[in-house]
Amino acid sequence: MKMPETVQKYLGFTLLPHSGVSLVFTGIVCSVLESGEPELAIIVKGTIAAAAVINEIIAVIVAKKGFEFAGEIAK
Repeated sequence: MKMPETVQKYLGFTLLPHSGVSLVFTGIVCSVLESGEPELAIIVKGTIAAAAVINEIIAVIVAKKGFEFAGEIAK
């Protein structure tokens, strides 16, 4: 895309902390599953919520490092 090399290398790291979309999709899936498989809906809710919390903790640190590596913020 003819972007600077730092953007090409580190953009992925800076996009990691955006897991809100997965939570919306989880809500949709769970509302569909609750009518037929309520036990499965509970498992999906718990698993995705736990993964989102873990991702938000780790991803913020990784995103900060990505910005540092790209030279956008001071180390």
